[in-house]
Amino acid sequence: MGSLDSSTAGLVFLGIAEVPQIMSAFLPSPTTAYQGGADPVRVAWLRRGEVVGGGVALSLSVGISMIAQKQAGPQAWWIFAGSATVRGLFLWEYERAIRLGQQQGPAPKGAGY
Repeated sequence: MGSLDSSTAGLVFLGIAEVPQIMSAFLPSPTTAYQGGADPVRVAWLRRGEVVGGGVALSLSVGISMIAQKQAGPQAWWIFAGSATVRGLFLWEYERAIRLGQQQGPAPKGAGY
């Protein structure tokens, strides 16, 4: 069984922390998703961003897990598990914002967020 030294710990944090960064590169904020929830074209683009961003994020976490496996052994796959969990939480909240926007429709001008 491998050990978790500081460089491997850094890879763990990188693998997990990069998920929201990557997802944010492909998606606007949840507030913007909420505001666009009433527009089917916007929702289609938001969902496309979820798929592409999620694929890139998970691919990166697989690569980081493979790099860390030499030092950490099988424990390195916790990087992927942590990344998948963070991605799941991100998408759960994002989908919640889209659904609320779909249910409540566009806000009147001047209503704020």
